[in-house]
Amino acid sequence: MIPTPSDTTLAALHRAIAAEGDPIRRAELRLLAARALRQLGAFQATREALETARIEASDHSQIQRSLGLELFRTGQVTEGLTLYDQGRWQLESHGKYRRPFSAPYWKGEAVKGRRLLLWAEQGIGDQIMQARILSRLLAEGAEITLEADPRLFPLLGPLAARITCVPQTVPASPALQNARFDWQSSLFSAWRFVENPTAAGQCLHADPKLSKRYRNAWAKMGTALNVGLSWHSRAEATGALRSITPEALAPLSARPKTRFYSLQYGQPDLTAFSQAFGAPLLSDPSVDPLASLTEQAAQIAALDLVITIDNATAHLAGALGVKTWLLLPKGSEWRWGTRLFETALYPLVRLFRTPDFGQWGAALWRLAEEFRAYQTP
Repeated sequence: MIPTPSDTTLAALHRAIAAEGDPIRRAELRLLAARALRQLGAFQATREALETARIEASDHSQIQRSLGLELFRTGQVTEGLTLYDQGRWQLESHGKYRRPFSAPYWKGEAVKGRRLLLWAEQGIGDQIMQARILSRLLAEGAEITLEADPRLFPLLGPLAARITCVPQTVPASPALQNARFDWQSSLFSAWRFVENPTAAGQCLHADPKLSKRYRNAWAKMGTALNVGLSWHSRAEATGALRSITPEALAPLSARPKTRFYSLQYGQPDLTAFSQAFGAPLLSDPSVDPLASLTEQAAQIAALDLVITIDNATAHLAGALGVKTWLLLPKGSEWRWGTRLFETALYPLVRLFRTPDFGQWGAALWRLAEEFRAYQTP
């Protein structure tokens, strides 16, 4: 059972805020209240708490970081990321994401004919999301070197021939450290200087031959709706809130002429899942997304529909332009915005938000009803 931030906890925080005389300490208490409110999905109240906290402690790095992400949530991407960067690069916890390169940081100067070093950061799902601006910067004439998770490179499609791709390692490649660039930037920070960076549509590409191989193999098994499932997140801080059980997904198994495929990372017990789910969950043993995304992307591109929680699969399916249904907890992450059914990040991703903290019932009921009547285009 996931503990719920209680009204008692919030009331105690508000009493402490009212009694606190030191503005810095008071701002930090507001930050704690904002975290509880965010978890409860009270996004407007979260932002208001952080804005007040920033008035009291304008240079507080955690407050800057948190408020920046809430601004991003509401569509103020440039303003949000600017504030986010101001805060997060002061934090020791974010130091591990900085790369050891000497080039000056890009501040939005014209990039035509200039050498731009972009380094991706955080997990593969984040890097997939961040990659949408590569085509925009190439169109502006930038000469791009991309340091990222090498699993990303085969998915760049025709862009790969125009980008120097270097696997991200620790320590960084000596050749890359010694190379000369006009500017460097985190791939995510570069969003600040691209107009409407969330608008990209399909920005990654699966191998068409591999996808055709999957479709042909499935066709031999008979006509059916081919659906991919992903239900678990290993994220340390929020994985439990995002994850869902096979029993909760069981109503989906009643739909006739449907085959379900595992898109789950790692090595889940598919026999146990199938028993709890109520239908066989098929898997290609050659697919290991922890080692390569090429086969995973091809499989996803061949599916009729992906149903997933908030994890890397959601980003990969969305970036490939595959119809995706995404289950989100009450206190969903900043990247998914505030729209009830849609996200600016991926036009073919439909959101199923739960209205209750820690409870998936309402979202699953709506998803199951729509799935029962779902027809492929």
